[in-house]
Amino acid sequence: MVPVVSALTFSLVSGGCFLLPDGGGDGEFVEADDVRLEVPGEVSNRDFDETMVHGDVHDLVLVTTANVNTWVTEIVEVAARVVEYLDGVPESSREGDLRVYGPYADRDGRDLAWLVKIGATDDTTTYETYIGPRSAKSQADMDRLMSGTLVIGEGTRSGGFDMDFDVVEKYKEIKGQQGRLYTYSGALAVTFEREIESQKKHIDIDYVDFTVVYDGFLDSDTFHSDDTYTYHRQADGSGTFHLSVFGEWDDFNWSGPAQEKMDLAAAWTPDGDGRTRGTIVEVDGVGDMKHGDLQVDECFGDDGLLTWRQINEAYVDEVPDYNFGEAKSCALAEDALKGG
Repeated sequence: MVPVVSALTFSLVSGGCFLLPDGGGDGEFVEADDVRLEVPGEVSNRDFDETMVHGDVHDLVLVTTANVNTWVTEIVEVAARVVEYLDGVPESSREGDLRVYGPYADRDGRDLAWLVKIGATDDTTTYETYIGPRSAKSQADMDRLMSGTLVIGEGTRSGGFDMDFDVVEKYKEIKGQQGRLYTYSGALAVTFEREIESQKKHIDIDYVDFTVVYDGFLDSDTFHSDDTYTYHRQADGSGTFHLSVFGEWDDFNWSGPAQEKMDLAAAWTPDGDGRTRGTIVEVDGVGDMKHGDLQVDECFGDDGLLTWRQINEAYVDEVPDYNFGEAKSCALAEDALKGG
């Protein structure tokens, strides 16, 4: 379940800014910190240290948000390198207030060509990135991969971008190593607001009819999301995170081929104590979970270790030793998850 949920996440890791060539002035590009998700807890070695007790839902949230910060990196970093390269290349043409660069053949030797449009005012940069075959002669021969806007305020950064995964799939060479096991369709739109000094931020990842087919070594699964993943981090470090995805959850033979909806929610304090919840539920009567809807609630301390865990009664007989600790250990009440 984990790797496919992770495939529905994204990140943007790129340089901080680029210069608009030929006297165009300075333009800002989206920074990694603008869209980086940070949830308390360590991902490393969680599967190897058997003396430490970690929450299953907490682990899933950590792995998912870690992939939010790494997946799609190859695709977006390629686009960022293209933009950075334009620092030393004269514009090809103008389109109103937009400077147009390209098409240029891919510098890494792939059968790809790039075209970028950039517009900049005192506080706002807009950009569009197109991709096509290496033989492309104009925008008409290409497809728009992503477009976005960045607004710089007094101590703030905001904006977002969208990415078309039908285009990603059309030009498979930009998918990278991790993407080779996945086939995509649909799109996503990212919006963010960030206070630079406090790192207070709000990130929404809106999946638009997004489907991924995972062609694994043992089986193939299809997952779908038409929902919005939401991340909030307050200035004091507390926060919430939530995602929803339809999929096949048959890892423990508790479900068959029908698709149910999985929700993950997390909330944490400024000190790093937190609470998580994972549910798998039927929607509109569709699903084949062994005992109906599944729910797991957990709490963890500031060291990331599990303090309490409870599975709903319908599944207790499947895992009789699963419930752990006491609910009074939770630093946050159940209502804290409403923010996620």
